Amino acid sequence: MKKTQKKTQKKTKKPLSLLKKIILAILAATVVSVLAYLAFYFIHYSLYDRYEDFLTDYDVAEGRPYAPLTESVNDVPGFELAAENGILKLYTDPATANVAIYDRRDGTVTYANPLDADADAIANNVNISYLKSQLIITYFNRAIRTGVYDSYSFAVERGQFEIESLSDGLRYRYRIGELPRRGTGIVPIYLSEEQLASLTAQMEERDGTGFARRYVPSDVGSGMMEINNSTQNNQRQLMAMQALLEEIGWTEEDYIEAMEKVGELAEAIVPISFDIVLDYRLEDDALVVSIPVSEIRSYGGGSIYSIQLLRYLGAGGSDEEGYFVVPNGSGALIRWNNGKQHYPAYQQSIYGIDPMVASSVQLENMEDAKLALFGICRPDSSILAAIEGGRSLSAISASVSGAFNEYNYAYNTFTIGAADNLFNFGTSVLDVFVKEPEIYDTDLSVRYSFLGADESGYVGLANYRREKLIATGALTPAPDVASAQSPRDIPFYYDVVGGVKETRHVLGVQTLRVFPMTTFAEAAAMAAELRAMGISHQVMNFQGWHNGGYYHNANDRVSLVRKLGSKKDFEALSAQVEENGGRFYADANMQKVTWADRGFNYQAMATRYFGPGFVAGFGRANPATLYAWWSPGYLEVLFNYISPKFLPRYVESFTKKIAKYEIGGIALRDLGDNLISDKKRQEIISREQALDVVTAQFDLLAQTGKNLMAGSAFDYAFPYLSDIINVPTAPSRFFIIDEDIPLYEMIIHGSISYGGRLLNFNDDEDKTATVLNMIEYGASPHYVFTWQAASEMKYTGLGHYYNTTFATWKDTAFGIYAQVNEALSFVNGALMTDHHIIGDVRAVSYDNGVTIYVNYGETEYHDGDLTVPAGGWAIQR
Repeated sequence: MKKTQKKTQKKTKKPLSLLKKIILAILAATVVSVLAYLAFYFIHYSLYDRYEDFLTDYDVAEGRPYAPLTESVNDVPGFELAAENGILKLYTDPATANVAIYDRRDGTVTYANPLDADADAIANNVNISYLKSQLIITYFNRAIRTGVYDSYSFAVERGQFEIESLSDGLRYRYRIGELPRRGTGIVPIYLSEEQLASLTAQMEERDGTGFARRYVPSDVGSGMMEINNSTQNNQRQLMAMQALLEEIGWTEEDYIEAMEKVGELAEAIVPISFDIVLDYRLEDDALVVSIPVSEIRSYGGGSIYSIQLLRYLGAGGSDEEGYFVVPNGSGALIRWNNGKQHYPAYQQSIYGIDPMVASSVQLENMEDAKLALFGICRPDSSILAAIEGGRSLSAISASVSGAFNEYNYAYNTFTIGAADNLFNFGTSVLDVFVKEPEIYDTDLSVRYSFLGADESGYVGLANYRREKLIATGALTPAPDVASAQSPRDIPFYYDVVGGVKETRHVLGVQTLRVFPMTTFAEAAAMAAELRAMGISHQVMNFQGWHNGGYYHNANDRVSLVRKLGSKKDFEALSAQVEENGGRFYADANMQKVTWADRGFNYQAMATRYFGPGFVAGFGRANPATLYAWWSPGYLEVLFNYISPKFLPRYVESFTKKIAKYEIGGIALRDLGDNLISDKKRQEIISREQALDVVTAQFDLLAQTGKNLMAGSAFDYAFPYLSDIINVPTAPSRFFIIDEDIPLYEMIIHGSISYGGRLLNFNDDEDKTATVLNMIEYGASPHYVFTWQAASEMKYTGLGHYYNTTFATWKDTAFGIYAQVNEALSFVNGALMTDHHIIGDVRAVSYDNGVTIYVNYGETEYHDGDLTVPAGGWAIQR
């Protein structure tokens, strides 16, 4: 009986032991899997820092004691010569920190600040101080409340500035703000116990003991000490304590640092102030003005939000003639003293507003400022202000006389410390305003080029800018140029929609599949039909060819949509378009990733908002709520942005894979006109750093040897592009603006081919005006086509493409192209060198001797033997 019992016990132990082993094995496998994933995540995401290879740095020039230059004749009375070259002289008034630039070529003098600011009949005391200031800063205090300091009343007027000489210019060092108000010298009123012990340890024992006795425990915080009341009121004792501190090397900066550690109370002891360096350097015909952010020092718990630079340089008086050139859309003019002082001033961010700080409610649809420049034009001279350092952090402003003072002025503002609103959902508590912990460390600089009478006006600015870009290799003139005797057909731009995701239900389960709106063979048939109609110079942009169609997945892989055809068909399509004298592009998003991409780790690699740390999601603007996170029921329309940190990973992968395709070009749907920062708290990447990363990716893509095209491109993309589509040609919506001009087109025409906005969806009933606009702006027609009926996309994310059927549009498109080509074929490849506004008529001249007149009016225009019909155009060869 006992033996049987023992055997039974032994038998029952075996399965228990096996179960334990299985459980332990599962646990071990789970632990190993978790550790392996954590290691993968850490290496693949946390440690990935490829983007840092593309970030640029800057140097700060060494200054020396200021010494004015001597000269036999002073060209700017009351000012001292600080630097000069063969073209310009830089003068300054050391008493006011004002500077003046004297142009040797024509004797023109330009001041940074008006000389008679005190006589302004409109400006109040604050605005008079602004007229005298070189810098105006907006800052946050510890409680994240904003304040404003100007460099005149908060530095110059108080003597809180120094002047230095540079090898080619001048430097001013400002302490802008309030200085500490105290009667204790550099003796700190508050010290931590550790700080007090550290100080006394450096003194003789007897001195240290006596010094320490002057401090008693404080109720401002745990572990804090403060000077006792009797010592604070005893000047002799304070002087003795200061002498001891000076002996051990204690300075004013040490005092301020010790006070700041007290916390919020320190603001009352150490008021907010900032050390800012402002450099002026002469380079050929330009004055380069810069603010090295690494030299900025903050005191009293303040943090700089933005800096207005030389707000009144070149300002025009109420009795002067002139205008400003601003980069709104294609460019615009604001005439001085135009009586629009009651309208809002012009203000626009360069390269648009960063999506990471833009409002989630879209209240307007404005053209972005695509050029990082503005102009100040007088009848006989002009100033081109080109923002070089801190372009993506900039905003251009312009105002006319009568608003705040008697001057017309334009200037640049750098935003170097971003902030955000935290929304408290479901509570009655007000929104919480938060700011980023550090300002962006970059070299903020503007190049002010001084142009004479032969380069005056917006035409002179455009020609000067274009020639500079050509000289630096950023633009390359076309090798073949049309003429009046040998016209060359202009391009015909058309997008072709290939695969489109559509929603289907299988056994009640919602799924996405790709519907072929245009196969590669059908696109080839399109090209052949257009060729037969007479359009040989085609530029085809094929969209939706890979990774799931139009709203495609991220580019870590490149997989053709098989429903469209084979790789051989794809390459044959490219060859066919190019053999006919055109160019072929395969379209791809590089930064936007659809929510339908299940393989993208958006938690790790998407951009984030700073305040709440949420992953940033985007979509369309809801027409009812205006909230810009709307999908109209289609998941693929919503998207994230790839963080600039991980952008190189995807671009490098894409370039390796696209190199295996024998196609002519790559169309970059979002890389040329989307510039996004990443506000992830542990690794903030500023927009200026993102600009470094994006331009490096353009360089990498260019190394594939394929042509590159972008949509509505910002000027940093110019060096890499053969074509641009969706260039701005529409009128401006700023009420203060007087005229729209083709500034953007004047700079790139003859170097980069371009097409306008999609004409399928042009709501302008006057087709004649549309044609005339394209002729004036030198823009080719641009359409979007599908081989299948547009109605097939009704219930897809491309439902708004309601008017794309090729069979319906081909005749209309050819008719528009024929009209535009008839005019522009004579100037294809030529540089646009002149533009005149003559009432309703625009005269556009090119460097091949051809001038095109466009008449928007209702009556004929006559000039000698020239007649331009109403609503028509004419060519003068």
